[in-house]
Amino acid sequence: MKEVSEKVMRNMIFEVLHVERKNLRSKAKTDQRMAEELAKIIVDYAKMSV
Repeated sequence: MKEVSEKVMRNMIFEVLHVERKNLRSKAKTDQRMAEELAKIIVDYAKMSV
């Protein structure tokens, strides 16, 4: 398994935090929907690092 670079990991963390912060303000997404969106972000970044 290839190790994810620190830059990619940091970008992913910032994007996840941004999405969480945006959702905390609006409460637009349920926990399930939020988990699905975060999983999609993580998968997208994993594909980019390959």
